[in-house]
Amino acid sequence: MNYKKSLEYLKQKGNEVQMMHLGLHRTRAMMKALKNPETKYPSIHIAGTNGKGSVAAMSESILRHAGLVTGLYTSPHLVRVEERMRVNGRQVSPQGFAALATRVRNVESALLRNGDLDRLLTTFEFLTCCAFLHFARQKVDIAVVEVGLGGKLDATNVILPEVCVITGIALDHQNYLGNTLTLIAGEKAGIIKSGIPVISGCCAPEPRRVIRNQAKAVQAPLSEIDARSAVCNVRERRGRYAFDLQTPVRKYRNLRPALAGEYQVRNATLAVMAIESLKLFSIKSGAIRRGLAGTRWLGRLDEYHARRCTLLDGAHNPEGARVLRAFLRKREESQIHLVFGAVRDKDVRGIGAALFPLATRIHLTPLVNTRSSDPAYVARMHPRFQSRMTLHSNMRDALQSAWESCPRSGLVVVTGSLYLVGDLLPLVQRDAAQAKKK
Repeated sequence: MNYKKSLEYLKQKGNEVQMMHLGLHRTRAMMKALKNPETKYPSIHIAGTNGKGSVAAMSESILRHAGLVTGLYTSPHLVRVEERMRVNGRQVSPQGFAALATRVRNVESALLRNGDLDRLLTTFEFLTCCAFLHFARQKVDIAVVEVGLGGKLDATNVILPEVCVITGIALDHQNYLGNTLTLIAGEKAGIIKSGIPVISGCCAPEPRRVIRNQAKAVQAPLSEIDARSAVCNVRERRGRYAFDLQTPVRKYRNLRPALAGEYQVRNATLAVMAIESLKLFSIKSGAIRRGLAGTRWLGRLDEYHARRCTLLDGAHNPEGARVLRAFLRKREESQIHLVFGAVRDKDVRGIGAALFPLATRIHLTPLVNTRSSDPAYVARMHPRFQSRMTLHSNMRDALQSAWESCPRSGLVVVTGSLYLVGDLLPLVQRDAAQAKKK
């Protein structure tokens, strides 16, 4: 397949959430047929409701700044599917992706003919196989792998990592993972392996108990960052934080993560302790410092000076929305103009309750996605704020309208879904580049 045909084949598989079939048997069969590429390099495995992408990005950046050849597998992508699989910070090329997709499809077809697969791979399973094969072909020294959904039955859980990380537990994807924090914690804790160190940022009592019990059951050394580390001397400037960190290994002074938001202090602590737990590599403090300062993670408190100052953040559940709200309150903006779109199987009421009270204007838009919420439905869910709302037929019109209505001293915020952020990111980036030339 060429690149275009590879994308068409992926599209035929359908939406990766709606068409998801959780389970490991298909991925295991594929790994065996591909000669187990996932065993050719050590890995770090990261699960959690929120923050796992940031922790993965920070961990990979630290390892790369230490001179290692790194792989990074994350999801979903914002603009191009190649973003999901990176080596040394560079996403796979379109030609490289087409070659991987062709190989994986050929093996998939052979296993189906032989009866070794019960059905076609899901979109996420297919991409996971491509990523693991890519890392093996590129001979990475280590891969950082983000869980797609849940943990126990997620396609990535075929790996045997050097370290497991669980960032935290909140309600999300309840139709797949369960309606309680305890049930969701059980799914996330499914990545914990016998004897493998676990770093946990979970602080809610019930989920924390689940993680502790699972770690004890398989004799996995557990380090909870609230008990095993201390953060002090925290400073903030325009949404970015500097702090001192004491871990069981060493004291770090004046760490400065590039990623904005107070919650990144916690994510950085998780990344640092995960790196410290690696037995195969000894990473010096300088690499940790440079890696945190050099991390880039698009679409998460991601700010651009476009026609108006524009912030993109894929807050797609109530906890993520509350984090964004805290960030916006600290900024004390004169006006906030929201561009909001969400998928209908999310807690849209909870997300809106956190964010809409801050907004001067709310521009509601559908997503280019089969799971999109209808803007009129979102408006009906929030009658208190309907006088501030404008409903649009597409996201580009919503963004243009927000830019036009927002004063120069205000802030436009694009949020509610990573799908929305990904679709509007190129437009915001182009406008910011043009504004810079003027």
